[in-house]
Amino acid sequence: MTEGRRGRQLTAKWQTFKGLTPALKSLIGLSFVVALGSYMVTPFIGVLMVQAVGLDIRVAGSLVAVATFIQFGGSILGSTVVDRLGLKRTMVLALTLRTAGLVLLGLAVVAHWAAYPAVVLVAAGPALYLPANKAYIVTSVSDELRPLFLGVSSAALNAGMGIGPLLAALLIDADPVLLLVGLAGLFALITAAHQITLEPVECRSAAPPAVPGTGTATGKRAALRGALRPVLFTALAFYLYFFFQSFMGLYAAGVSDIQVLGWVMLLNCAMVVLLQPPLADRIASADYRLLVAGSFGLMALGMAGMALGGLLALLAGTALFTLGEIFLFLRCDLELVDRVPGNPTLAFGVQRLAAGVGGLLAGVVGGFLFAHYESAGDLGTFWLAVAGQCAGAALLALLLAGRRRPAVPEPVAAGTVAAP
Repeated sequence: MTEGRRGRQLTAKWQTFKGLTPALKSLIGLSFVVALGSYMVTPFIGVLMVQAVGLDIRVAGSLVAVATFIQFGGSILGSTVVDRLGLKRTMVLALTLRTAGLVLLGLAVVAHWAAYPAVVLVAAGPALYLPANKAYIVTSVSDELRPLFLGVSSAALNAGMGIGPLLAALLIDADPVLLLVGLAGLFALITAAHQITLEPVECRSAAPPAVPGTGTATGKRAALRGALRPVLFTALAFYLYFFFQSFMGLYAAGVSDIQVLGWVMLLNCAMVVLLQPPLADRIASADYRLLVAGSFGLMALGMAGMALGGLLALLAGTALFTLGEIFLFLRCDLELVDRVPGNPTLAFGVQRLAAGVGGLLAGVVGGFLFAHYESAGDLGTFWLAVAGQCAGAALLALLLAGRRRPAVPEPVAAGTVAAP
């Protein structure tokens, strides 16, 4: 009976995928290619700044921190840009900015001044692109299907994030300039593909204010006040995640081989691809406080495992860390969309602003921590310091996260894909 029910559920989901509009199918596929190209350079920014451009590791860490803040914190402007340009044109503009940034980043290898505007442009592209990308998906499907398709979108992005570093690790030592210029050409093609294949869609109109008799601005402020806890835990999640993303390359280069980064990122992203979509509904309905605390606990165990060093320890630690990431990040997305109703672009902009604050702190704190343990010849303790912070976040979640039942799905908007 159970197997039959699961079979029917899989068949229903497959029919749902078949029923997607060509534009939405195209966007999910292009999301993979965007992430593939992006993550052929993003995890290596610190390595490029130190080894190719020649910056001091503390300066490079601070530059990565600023770039991370722009990439995530700048997304709060996405709602304003989307209001003016629409979702499709916002994504095309964002990809154009990233293309220009990659050209300048290639130039920075021989002209160091170009590194600063290059990093700003490379970061500004995702700041606008990802909120518009997720809002396009949320706008195109029913609320009932929101967890599934946010999980599918995340899987597409993570598939590219996993394969990209593995490819780049094989190429970056040969000729970083050629790699960056080639990526600029790839992003020019991706930009054209978005322009050709996507159809303009309208964001769902804002929901009525929560308090009768209040204006829309007051309703938005009230919704944002209700989202403070998810914003806090989103910032903490990304603060801890960016220790992993920003410093794993430098750690791998210091204790083993830069190519180890490719395998670590491949495992991280493959787990998200394989596990998050089928677990999406359970993640959406789980007890919020226990899920958040448990996720941070898994991250702490993973970071502690990485401190042992060696490929097997790094892979085992990454697996535990990724389990926490799978549960935590999707639930943070769902909570924010739930608590800022009717405006998914604003919700994802707020989410990425919180992520930007977390990433900025991780870059600054991590740069100095990494330099300290590197000079002491004890890089493994760097991960123990991060594991302690993960454990502290788990305790904070137990105290502050509270409980929240999933919201009742709203009526399906016209033109959206409904559940079969």
